[in-house]
Amino acid sequence: MNGIYIHIPYCKSKCNYCDFYSVIRKPDVDGFRDIVILELSMRVNYMASHKVDTVYFGGGTPSLLPPSWYVSVLKHIRERFSVDPMAEITLEANPDDLDQDLLLDLKGIGINRLSIGIQSFVDEHLTLMNRRHDAGQAERSVRLASGAGFGHISLDLIYGIPGMTIGQWEENVRKAISLPVDHISAYHLSIEPGTRFSAWKRKGILKEISDDSSFEQYELLRKILEDSGFRHYEISNFFRDEGISRHNSKYWTGEPYLGIGPSAHSFNGRERNWNPSSLKKWITQVTCREDPEGEVLTPWMRRNETIMVGLRTDDGLDLTKFRRIFGMKEQVLLLEQAQPHIDLGDLMLTGDRLLFNRAAWFWSDGILADLFSE
Repeated sequence: MNGIYIHIPYCKSKCNYCDFYSVIRKPDVDGFRDIVILELSMRVNYMASHKVDTVYFGGGTPSLLPPSWYVSVLKHIRERFSVDPMAEITLEANPDDLDQDLLLDLKGIGINRLSIGIQSFVDEHLTLMNRRHDAGQAERSVRLASGAGFGHISLDLIYGIPGMTIGQWEENVRKAISLPVDHISAYHLSIEPGTRFSAWKRKGILKEISDDSSFEQYELLRKILEDSGFRHYEISNFFRDEGISRHNSKYWTGEPYLGIGPSAHSFNGRERNWNPSSLKKWITQVTCREDPEGEVLTPWMRRNETIMVGLRTDDGLDLTKFRRIFGMKEQVLLLEQAQPHIDLGDLMLTGDRLLFNRAAWFWSDGILADLFSE
C-alpha cells in the first residue's frame, strides 16, 4: 500500500537545532490549502496504485493549522485516492498548541495518531533548544491527547544535548514511559550547518558531548525502553502494543509514498523526486504545472538503498529478497564486505537475514559505507 506525506512549513519560531525547511510566519490557510490540493491533483498518478493506507502531516508545525484545513485536504485525498477505511492518519504537533478543544476536533475529523514534539522534559534543555513549551506543558499535552481518545501517541525525544547528564536523560526516558504513549522516537542531537547551534559551536559557545557520553545515553535508552516492553524496531524508533508507525515504516521497507509541499520527497519504486525547499519556489512550480526534480534510480543506487533501509530495522536485510532482485553475485559481494563486521560482532547472520547488533546501530553509518558499491 502507498502513503502520502504533506509538509506544513509554518512555524512560530525556529528551534536552535532544526534544519528542516520551515518559514516563520502566520499560515496562509486558504492559499496553502489550494496549492496543496492542486499538487495532489497533478500527481495523483505518480504511484502505480491509488490505494493509500497512511497519510502523514509533518512539518514545520502542522498543529498551527485549523481543523477545517485538514477537513478540506482529507476530503480531496479521499476523492482522488482509494483510502483504506483503517488508514493511519498522523499529525505532528507541538505541546503548546494542544488544548482539549483542538484535540477533540482533530480526533473528530479522522486524525488517529499524534506525534508530539516533546524533545525533553527538562526546562533548561527546552530553553537551550528554543522550544516554545515547558516541561509541564509537555506532560499535560500527552495526558490531554489520551483523554481526547487518541490511542496512538508518539513522542519525540532528543539525547546528546550539550550539558545533559545521564541522570537527566534517565529522567526524560522514565517520564516518557510513565505517560500513555505507544511509540517513542529518540534522536541524537545533530548540529547541522545553518542552525543557531552551528553558529554557537563555531564561536565556542556550545560544545558537543563526548562520544562515550552519547553512547552511554543510547544504551540507557535501549535498556529502559526494552525492559518496559518497547520493541526497538528501527535505529531511532521504539513501539509497544500496536503503536508501530505504519507510515514511517514505508521509508524502511521500500513502499511508495507521495510527498506534497515544499521540501517534500516522493518515491514510487523507480524514481525519487523532491520539491524545492522554498515556499515561494514550490508555489511557482505547482501553479506552473511543473514536475518536481528527480532521478531514476540506477541498479547500484537501488542496491545500496536496499541495504541501508533494510539494516535500519530489527528485521534486518532479507537476503532471499536481495538475491532475487540483485542476483547471487551481488549477495556474495555483500557478504564479503560484511564479513569483517560480522567477525567483530557488529553485524550478524541469522538464517537468511543480515542484521545489526543493536549496540552497533549507534555507529552504523561507517559500517554501512563499507557495504555500498558504486
